[in-house]
Amino acid sequence: MNFTVLDWAIVVLYLGLSMAAGLYGKKYISGVADFLVAGRGLGLYLGISTLAATEIGTVTFMYYAELGYKTGFASFINGLIAGGVMILIGRTGFVIKRLRELELMTIPEYFERRYSRNLRVLTGVLVATGGILNMGVFLKIEGTFLAIISGIPLEHLKAVMTGILLLELLYTVLGGMVSVVITDFIQFVALSVGALIVTALSIHAAGWQKMHDAVYQTMGRGGFDPIATPQYGWEFIAFQVLFWMAINTCWQTTAMRTFSTRDSAVSQRVFTWTGFIFLGRGMLPMLWGIAALAMFGPGHDSLNAMPIMLNRILPAGLRGIVVAGMLAATMSVNSSYLLGWSSIIAQDIVNPLRRQALSSRAQVALNRTANVFVSLFVMFWGLWYTLPGPAYFYLNITATIFVGGSFVAIVGGLYWSRANVAGGYAAMLGGAAGALAFFFLKWPASRAGFGAFVLAFAGLIAGSFRGGRRRRAQALENL
Repeated sequence: MNFTVLDWAIVVLYLGLSMAAGLYGKKYISGVADFLVAGRGLGLYLGISTLAATEIGTVTFMYYAELGYKTGFASFINGLIAGGVMILIGRTGFVIKRLRELELMTIPEYFERRYSRNLRVLTGVLVATGGILNMGVFLKIEGTFLAIISGIPLEHLKAVMTGILLLELLYTVLGGMVSVVITDFIQFVALSVGALIVTALSIHAAGWQKMHDAVYQTMGRGGFDPIATPQYGWEFIAFQVLFWMAINTCWQTTAMRTFSTRDSAVSQRVFTWTGFIFLGRGMLPMLWGIAALAMFGPGHDSLNAMPIMLNRILPAGLRGIVVAGMLAATMSVNSSYLLGWSSIIAQDIVNPLRRQALSSRAQVALNRTANVFVSLFVMFWGLWYTLPGPAYFYLNITATIFVGGSFVAIVGGLYWSRANVAGGYAAMLGGAAGALAFFFLKWPASRAGFGAFVLAFAGLIAGSFRGGRRRRAQALENL
């Protein structure tokens, strides 16, 4: 074991504080709107902290560090696109302004208002499938990080993963979005401190010049130029721009923050300022991966190189602070994702298929049950599934199963009056088909991802030029 008594004390104290804060949120739950979108009352600072914490987890640090280890400084293109697109959406209000004004609680809810109830259910199935598969690898990656850096034997990984999941499930089931927002604020502070400490120590231990030389010697020009990097190129960059536009507008856990703000103006400011945080979210852990490359060379396991490096360079005390920060990141992301995907199952698959709508209280109970179901699936999937390549590419493609079609159908529905039900179906199915080519046809991530958006766009156009004027007019009246 690498942990000292001081390290354990720091981690246990942090876990106790987070659990107490999370359970405190239960007292504010009186209906489904409180449970899913915190009563639509978030201001600027809570909005920034919860959005940033939701999308910055241990898994985020791991896959970005892996990109740094495998593709050097060229990996910075991913962080620049993610942050730049978020800032652009915040400044313009593209999509998020109109969605917030509709007072939705889930993304598929929009599809019933604009298209049809059956399309809402289909979208819910695709969102839940892609989202749960995406989250399914989180626990294994996060558990591996914590096991390596703390010195817990890897044979105890399953127990570590299960313990993390149970803690997150407890306060998410009881307090919903209110508990998630409260804990996100604490966790945002903790993970920010941890990230800055790790960055400073990694660069100091490896040395900036040695990091530069290691990238050049291992990758040549491709380690600095994303166009010359085999894993990237123009097709991948185009996919990433579309992907992050879709994630920032249609990804359920991000959209729930949009829906939880006081109004659309607050949503735009939240996205603008969080975009600057997202620049660091990507590039800081990429530096950790480059530092690991400089220290170990290119022969290590790319996903585990960064935590192995931290295990060597972190002194007692600081190791506990960093692990507490990473636990903060893990808990904030996983609790938000549990809430997001379970809300889709409850609100957009089960509830619309019922003949009689459930009461608000019954909807809360259904969401809590779905939370447990998602947790069990995620736990078992994480235990046996093996990633087919870099984690970043897998996570991109599983998300694209639904965000490709959702983004195209939502943009079409909001900004093109001719979009109709047939176009919505074709967009969703085309986007899913393109993404699944990564798994079944073994297409590269860039081709499958970009192809998903192209197929979704073609499907929306082709489908919408076929009939359906009356249904289209009725749908526009509902908005």
